[in-house]
Amino acid sequence: MLANCPPILRIPAQRLRQGLAAFAGGVLALLAVPAWAQSQQSVDASVAVIEPLSITKLSDLDFGNIAGAGGGTVVLVPSDGATCNANGGIVHSGTCQAARFAGSGAAGQRLRIRRPVGRTITLTGPGEDMTVSDITFDAGTSLDPVRSNPNWERYLIAAADGTFIFRVGGTLTVNPDQAPGIYQGTFDIRVDYQ
Repeated sequence: MLANCPPILRIPAQRLRQGLAAFAGGVLALLAVPAWAQSQQSVDASVAVIEPLSITKLSDLDFGNIAGAGGGTVVLVPSDGATCNANGGIVHSGTCQAARFAGSGAAGQRLRIRRPVGRTITLTGPGEDMTVSDITFDAGTSLDPVRSNPNWERYLIAAADGTFIFRVGGTLTVNPDQAPGIYQGTFDIRVDYQ
């Protein structure tokens, strides 16, 4: 016999079986949860499929003809009969024309028209680049204005058939001693539902 060893605990087999049965019964009693009262409610699900938006360019943005050595600006107001107002040392002649777009969508839906990235348009030609900034929209009566932001305008489609027209204008900045020639650029207009 070894000295200082703890005594060995001996449990008779029948008592061990009784203890395990009591333990298992207690666990089952804990797991047996009374049934809760249940309730159920039906809910409808729906979706409306609306006309997709479409946009078509009808005319390009054209500031007409300008002259002047001192530099200045030409403001193109994008109304139905677009006008160009020259400032500084600039003289304007010829016809100016707002960019014009036609679109269609679902009547009564809200849409957003985004200004070009960076809110400017760059015109390149034989001399220093010119920029068009302060991009403005005119939607006439086919779109009702909802909210404005420096990057976009929100409207409701007012026409019952979902068609609309809008125009784009802006302010052309002409550099002092701008070299004569044709200056051109492109820009993107994005329209999406809101």
